[in-house]
Amino acid sequence: MPKTILRTEAQFKEVNNTGVFIAEIEANHAKSIELLQQHKLEPMEKQEALVLIDGNPELKEQLKGNWFYLAGKGLEESGYYTFDNEGKLTEGKGDIEKTVRAYSGNEPLSLFVRTHSNARVDEGRFYLDADGDPQDAAPVVVGVRVGHEVAMPKIEVSEADEGVKLTGITSEQLMALCRDSEQELSKVAEVFGSDNLLKTRMLVAALRIKE
Repeated sequence: MPKTILRTEAQFKEVNNTGVFIAEIEANHAKSIELLQQHKLEPMEKQEALVLIDGNPELKEQLKGNWFYLAGKGLEESGYYTFDNEGKLTEGKGDIEKTVRAYSGNEPLSLFVRTHSNARVDEGRFYLDADGDPQDAAPVVVGVRVGHEVAMPKIEVSEADEGVKLTGITSEQLMALCRDSEQELSKVAEVFGSDNLLKTRMLVAALRIKE
């Protein structure tokens, strides 16, 4: 049976300048979306939620033992997955903090952050579910500001005497890209917001040089 939905006014509080706002109020899917809209907030996408929680210990700690609704509905993935620094899922277990147990379905998406003890037992920190009843009341409502932008690396590509010069990218990001440098130009442009095909081609060339 679904939990009883509390009818008190929601009070959203930002968690330690993470850009994520939490209201400790029980609400089903429809009520969660309504409350977020009333406060000019919106639910997070699944990739964004995984990255933000993983990268913010305070946020992770506050959400442990809780589940909440995400943006969208429906999920094809089923089983254990590992997510990368962009929140993309790859089949199979990895580090406990980056392992997700996914439940496929056609219902609204929700995310559950497991406690330390349960995460160790199940070898994963997160549950990603699209098989639950949207009438079930989540214990918290979580969102971000409407129109916010997810922080993405802004890479500048330019020509230099020594060849192609890259700025605005860390060595870790560069290594991650090197492992996937054969991806299509359009995908590179999508990730880095390059509005210039020549710059995008230069970026790909630089990555291949680094391999």
